[in-house]
Amino acid sequence: MKTILKSAMFENNVFIKKFNKDFKVETYSENSIEVDNCYEKGMLTEINFDGIRMIMRDIETKHHTIGVFHDFPFFKLQFEIEGSSLYTPTDPQEKEVYIPKGHYNLFYIPKVEGTLTYETDSRKTVEILFTEQYLKRLIGNDFKESLTLFGNAIENKQSFKMWSKSKPISSELYKCIHEITNCNYKKSIKKPFLVTKVNELLLVLLAKTDETTQENKQLAVNDYIRILEIENYIKKNLKKPLTINKLATGFGINTSKLKHDFKVVFSTTIFKHITALRMEEAKNMLQYKGFSVSETSYEVGYKNPQHFTVAFKKVYGILPSLLMSNSI
Repeated sequence: MKTILKSAMFENNVFIKKFNKDFKVETYSENSIEVDNCYEKGMLTEINFDGIRMIMRDIETKHHTIGVFHDFPFFKLQFEIEGSSLYTPTDPQEKEVYIPKGHYNLFYIPKVEGTLTYETDSRKTVEILFTEQYLKRLIGNDFKESLTLFGNAIENKQSFKMWSKSKPISSELYKCIHEITNCNYKKSIKKPFLVTKVNELLLVLLAKTDETTQENKQLAVNDYIRILEIENYIKKNLKKPLTINKLATGFGINTSKLKHDFKVVFSTTIFKHITALRMEEAKNMLQYKGFSVSETSYEVGYKNPQHFTVAFKKVYGILPSLLMSNSI
């Protein structure tokens, strides 16, 4: 298995990387690489375990393109937390894959040959590459029958995207991503932990590859953009009272349409999404920023710390005070 990348950032304008068949490795490995070239600067972490190659980026970038070729069928689950990514195939009959900031997609490309374009000043990503063999191990040899649409695409060597337009990363997915990127366990524990988390992500999303209801309920572009703006406002104002009526009034949309459109985009209700965002932010404040429970409660929109404690325990199963001196 071989990857060829072409760009002025590489020595002699070409970078070639070879892999064992099906990403097979004997032992778990993790390498953090400092990137510093004319287009990218930051850290890139590669994690390999049998059948999986995971890449995590946290880099500053300049706008650039990279020619890309893989001589193997390409399976990937990609989260663009910051920045964006666009794959444009050389063959106009093939599917392009665009993933903007805060979005994700799962896709399969039998033959990758085209151009990668990056047009943002920074990128923070989690990318999980796997193989058909890994799907067999995860689901079974009859996985093509279990995953009808995805399975048919693989059987017929036809490109497949889980979503025709990449989907916003839900609060539940952010939580899982955070646990992966912030895992500080020792190697003997970290490997099974990451294997479990990667398999959880893949199984949850693969189970949805046959769903067509969300695709059939695509919103008009303006409606879609407005929901993303509302969600961005929510993230920046978790301290404020965030009611459906106030959000609807503030963004000039009636409450029924707001609830409907929000669920189409994020596959959950506004209330559940706000609660999940608040709890994730609270966890970060308690675990990494040294906030007290009462301070955290106020910062994420709870006037009563007791009400916050009840909500936090319902989500994480522990009292928030335990995070002030321990990690989960």
